[in-house]
Amino acid sequence: MEFAAGPAGLEGVTREMSVGALAYDSVPLSRAGGLEVFSPEFQSLVTEKGGMILHMLRWVQGEAAFDKTMRDFYSQFAGKSATADDFRKVAETAHGDRLLAFFSQWLDSTGAPDFRNKYTVFRVKDGFRVVGEISQDLDLFRMPVELRIDTDGPVELRRVEVVGTASPYAVEVKTKPRRIQIDPNNQVLKSSSDLQVRVAILRGQQLVQQGALAEALVEYQKALTANKNSSLAHYRIAEVFFLQRNYQAAANSYRDSRNGDGEPKWTEVWSHVQLGKIFDLTGQRERAIREYQQALNTNDNTQGAQDEARQYLATPYESKSGN
Repeated sequence: MEFAAGPAGLEGVTREMSVGALAYDSVPLSRAGGLEVFSPEFQSLVTEKGGMILHMLRWVQGEAAFDKTMRDFYSQFAGKSATADDFRKVAETAHGDRLLAFFSQWLDSTGAPDFRNKYTVFRVKDGFRVVGEISQDLDLFRMPVELRIDTDGPVELRRVEVVGTASPYAVEVKTKPRRIQIDPNNQVLKSSSDLQVRVAILRGQQLVQQGALAEALVEYQKALTANKNSSLAHYRIAEVFFLQRNYQAAANSYRDSRNGDGEPKWTEVWSHVQLGKIFDLTGQRERAIREYQQALNTNDNTQGAQDEARQYLATPYESKSGN
């Protein structure tokens, strides 16, 4: 993805992988063999978390050592059985140092750090000194983390070793700092309120696919607990109510989605389309037409929203059999 779409493409795919990696994080990846193959839990751990572990290893080792790790592992074990310990030993040889803490954290443990940063800026002779502390909740955590320091001049990047629950740091920059971000390029699998929302929504969507609508609503409510204005969480709740033919509750939730944080943007146009369908189903054609027209006014054709709005402007929506 990085090769095909550049840094922005890499950032997008790592954000998506982070959601999947934490969706079922009660089982360590090293124990994934006990899960049903290709179940959502198995897929989440092996595909998403496994991919993120390799992405993080690349950050820890550096480009050259990571490339050597992958090539050497392939040359030594192509066509043979291999264990996680085999891979770790190859990685340590290429890295020139032990990586036990890294593999213990990401293979044998669960959870992800939720970084918090507090700092003070001091004027010094040659510029400014930032003295701060990065905190998080995992006592055994150890990993380098990147700091992005936005200043009145150029952006400054620094690599800071985070060890345990509180890690002090001090960095110097030439021009006055304005903002400091932890891990701006998503090099580390980490938790956040935004990620908690997306994880809960992913779990809810998977439950809907399995027909477990009540359980899906519980997950979507967790998303709203983390962010009560989440347009996506309200939209997914509305979908469940629509499937249950609870049209009043669905309409309320589609309106809540429309009035939420607007993320992602497509929730606006599709909330209008879905409200139009509800009004058609309840015999309120004029109100349905207004919603379809408002959908067209957004000029957003995500997943054919404009085409669907035009279709139901011409012909009222009718519920399909079983829906």
